[in-house]
Amino acid sequence: MAQNKPIGQLLKELGFITEEQIQVALQVQKANPKFLGEILEELDFVTSAEIAEAIAIQHGLEYIEIEQIVPSEEALKIVPKEIAISKNILPISIDNETFVVATQEVNDIMTMDYLQKLSKRNVKFVVGDKKAIARYVEIYYYQLENPIEKEIDEMIERALQNREIDIPHLVDLFLNSAIKDKATDIHITPEKSATHVFFRIDGVLNHYYSLPLRLHNQIVARIKIISELDISEQRKPQDGAFSYNFLNEEFDLRVSTLPTNHGENIVLRLLGKNASLFNLSHLGLNETNTKKVEHFFQKPYGIILIVGPTGSGKTTTLYSALRKIDSLKKNVLTIEDPIEYRFSFIKQTQLNTKAGYTFDAAIRSFMRQDPDVMLVGEIRDEATAELAVRASITGHLVLSTLHTNNAVGTIPRLEDLKIPSYLIASGLVAVIAQRLVRKLCNRCKQTTQIDMQEFQKRGITEEFLAKYPNYQLYKPVGCEHCRNTGYNGRNAIVEILEVNDSIEALITKQASSQEIFEEAKRNGMVPLKFDGYEKVLLGITTFEEIDRVVD
Repeated sequence: MAQNKPIGQLLKELGFITEEQIQVALQVQKANPKFLGEILEELDFVTSAEIAEAIAIQHGLEYIEIEQIVPSEEALKIVPKEIAISKNILPISIDNETFVVATQEVNDIMTMDYLQKLSKRNVKFVVGDKKAIARYVEIYYYQLENPIEKEIDEMIERALQNREIDIPHLVDLFLNSAIKDKATDIHITPEKSATHVFFRIDGVLNHYYSLPLRLHNQIVARIKIISELDISEQRKPQDGAFSYNFLNEEFDLRVSTLPTNHGENIVLRLLGKNASLFNLSHLGLNETNTKKVEHFFQKPYGIILIVGPTGSGKTTTLYSALRKIDSLKKNVLTIEDPIEYRFSFIKQTQLNTKAGYTFDAAIRSFMRQDPDVMLVGEIRDEATAELAVRASITGHLVLSTLHTNNAVGTIPRLEDLKIPSYLIASGLVAVIAQRLVRKLCNRCKQTTQIDMQEFQKRGITEEFLAKYPNYQLYKPVGCEHCRNTGYNGRNAIVEILEVNDSIEALITKQASSQEIFEEAKRNGMVPLKFDGYEKVLLGITTFEEIDRVVD
């Protein structure tokens, strides 16, 4: 039974760590007495989310992704903030009989007794990532005491009355609101009659606020000041960056300005530092594709490319797969722009074009560092492409990303970058094309049906449907947990082109993309759209979502 297994053994059985990593952690434990799980986490061998999953299995409890949950105000009000912080517990929900609380300390009987007396209910512990719990305890209690939206609305009301408002504080509130709602981007857009604030959440822009136009230049000036841009320059685009701290968590922000006919448009990209994201099983790949990706990343040499448009999760997949490479046995070097996440035992370097440290210069330097694996953040030009491919055929595993629409389209793209066909054929191991689709909210999705004609229009055959005999389709509804969108969180859908002998021969003889695509399908490649259709039939997403992200 899982209950009797040590946490290290469970983590190993789940594929999160290796025996060698356990042994290294045990050696560290002799020098630094701590729980094994803590040491494994400090060494970046596992994430706190993976430990939480193992604890849930160990104790036969439900594991929940804290990021996908919106606790009820009623539940939060039961437990004082100081207790929630000190015990690292997050109240989730309460009804007439049960008080549901997320924790990682599932054996804390004293806390359970305290919560039962406090709530006068049976207490049900669910297991969550302790770091995510700590983060969202701060955010939700802050929101409970200082409703961000209410404060923004009050400031907008004051501005409409032509009263002075604190612009730096308003900008901070926009950032706080975006962080709370898990936005990746903030758009501040001037129009004819007002300035509009949009948040990109789960890949989709959502309109949040409209402000009097007279505030726009003041907001732009504030953002330019903190991102060290030229306030006087309003005629040409500018790029900048700054760091921001919200409830003891550090965020990096990239800022872009663009002159428009109504004023400067501002886009802020929010970069969090949550390394728990990097787990292949959390990306939403099915078991077959997960095994394929893990197999590719154990290859001794060759180039593996992850492709897709901006914002399709390429970097997350790259890092997730990178964590599967044994950095205790292999010398892993990276060149990134910028270093967003740090990992132990991996030598990470950051692009610095002003100092002449470019992607191609980095690859040249890496070759003198006895590398086994090289991660090149992105292939952007001919020099980088050539060096990456040549490194891959001289005994090194090279991992990188490229902007193309599908897996097969990578081959003509590399040819555009002046890579000879024979080099592409001999160097390329695999191409993983991906998109991110929104997942249906599990709290409010409702069953639906479509007729066979709709399946046939999409090219879904009875043979394909037969693989999912118990399929059930759902439609989005909307509730407080998903901000009334009907969707909560995202999953990757992928298309994997494996370069075997037949594909290699086609690339060498410069066959057309269609020929390569047909041969890849014969070899078992599932096109992007059909990987998406699988997720629709499994009740994870909708046909509308697949249509939104796939051509």
